[in-house]
Amino acid sequence: MAAERREHRLALEILYAVEMGNVAVDEALRQARDQVGVFDRGDRAKNEDPYEPEYPAVDARAGAPQPTDWALVERIVRGTLVHRDEVLADVEPLLERWKISRLAGIDRLLLEMGGWELRHRPEARTTEIINHAVELARRLSTERSAGFVNAILDALAKTQPRPSGMAQP
Repeated sequence: MAAERREHRLALEILYAVEMGNVAVDEALRQARDQVGVFDRGDRAKNEDPYEPEYPAVDARAGAPQPTDWALVERIVRGTLVHRDEVLADVEPLLERWKISRLAGIDRLLLEMGGWELRHRPEARTTEIINHAVELARRLSTERSAGFVNAILDALAKTQPRPSGMAQP
């Protein structure tokens, strides 16, 4: 499950910068790649991030941390932004007595990102998409967000079949 954790975190941070910080997507991607601005991980957060370090001496070992897959990060970010309305239209009926506008920003972005992946990344495993979103909700949002994000993405995964070539749980 360690694969793609860093990419999911980075994609979420970029989406947050684009939406909440009004940063252009190309600029946010550049800043993230260059680790500048809000993406400068030279602070305490880098040391606390369990899947941030890369260890060149053990890169050849199975399970060793791998370099960031920037193509995947960009694909997730751009796909989420392009298909936002479509994903939110699929998510809103699952909210039961809630509206998209009432959701915490991080929770909504996780639902958008996870929803896009469930619909448009057939090679990704459903359980990994949901588990990574839940982990990010637990770390970055409210106390109850992890269960909420889990329930909505799980329900979304069951509402429509994934495209052909999909990776199942």
